[in-house]
Amino acid sequence: MKKHFRKVLEALKTSKDIKALGFSRRELKGVAAKIADKLDSEIKEDATDEEIQEAVDDAIDAVMPFLQFSQVVSERRVQSYKEAHPTNDEADDDDDDADDPVNQSNRKSQASKKVKTSEDDGGDDTPLAKALKPLMDKLDGMQSEITALKSGNTANSRKSKLEKLLKGTGKFGERTLKAFNRMSFKDDDEFEDFFEEVESDLESENQERANQGLEKLGAPDAFAGQANKRGSKNDEEIMSDDEVKELAEL
Repeated sequence: MKKHFRKVLEALKTSKDIKALGFSRRELKGVAAKIADKLDSEIKEDATDEEIQEAVDDAIDAVMPFLQFSQVVSERRVQSYKEAHPTNDEADDDDDDADDPVNQSNRKSQASKKVKTSEDDGGDDTPLAKALKPLMDKLDGMQSEITALKSGNTANSRKSKLEKLLKGTGKFGERTLKAFNRMSFKDDDEFEDFFEEVESDLESENQERANQGLEKLGAPDAFAGQANKRGSKNDEEIMSDDEVKELAEL
């Protein structure tokens, strides 16, 4: 993973101007990778945190006009496609006739007939409906159980992943797991954001301990394996050079 990738990605994700453009997580990672690649060759090894952050902010400000322009062009292309491939012609025709009193009367009459037919059919009181009700109730119960199992498996999988990262981190790990147990995530992306924050916090904690001559927190082998895995995943999600060029040329 590029040296400044995570810092650039975090700055992109927290920027209100970037959020307003509506880029996906994958697209942001692609942009962050390109910016980080440029910064790696420009920022000196002995640069302070303030200097690094300033360089990151300046780099993002520099590409902002291009990102805004690409989104404008993209939205224009989508709109042009929709106009060239209309799908609601019939609905539009119906809307044109909506104010016609005759049409309104006909629609009300047809709706009344449908309701009357439905009532005559007996609804849930038909023999078939009565026979199927126990089966449908059972299927509903099974679906609820499956949903609960999936939810439980997802929570356990996320917790196992976090526990592996926090193994041997003492109080730091205990506090983080306690916070995790009180949290809920709407999707995998939200959990991954949290996981990346924990990784970053752990790295900062270990850097402070190293500065004080103390041992790092966590199991070395497990932590290294997790870092490699994260790096591999980021490489998979990052856009290719061609994709970034295409985005810039829109």
